[in-house]
Amino acid sequence: MVVLWLLIGGALYLMMQAFVPGLRPVRVRAVQAREVLLSPDRAGNYTLPGSIDGVPIRFLVDTGASTVSVSAAAARRMRLVGCQGIASQTANGRTAGCMALARELRFGPFSARDVRVAVLPDMLPGTALLGMNVLSRMQMVEQRGRMLLRLDGR
Repeated sequence: MVVLWLLIGGALYLMMQAFVPGLRPVRVRAVQAREVLLSPDRAGNYTLPGSIDGVPIRFLVDTGASTVSVSAAAARRMRLVGCQGIASQTANGRTAGCMALARELRFGPFSARDVRVAVLPDMLPGTALLGMNVLSRMQMVEQRGRMLLRLDGR
């Protein structure tokens, strides 16, 4: 009987991953090149231009962020859908926000579809954090003061 319930649960899990956007792992693909080499800005951060659902934004590579994150003002411009309330622990402390779904995220020469995005009220509106839900799908190498982002074939 236990095996039957495990099989039913496993089948439901696979169906949810197949049909509910944002539940399966993010798949990053190369639009142009398979890698990009970033130089730090004056503050020592790695940034690159991109867009979320066609709205231009500057991404800050943030290995400490578990998900891609944007401000509430940016989320309104992007018309992000399905925002569900969350409590988030940020570098500035605990804050309330919501988790939404972006249809398409483009950054440098890469793109990803159906990406979960945290919408946080205290973020700057012109910058998005490029978090580990996307970065973990790539190789990141810091060498000689620069960062290389490369598709790793997953």
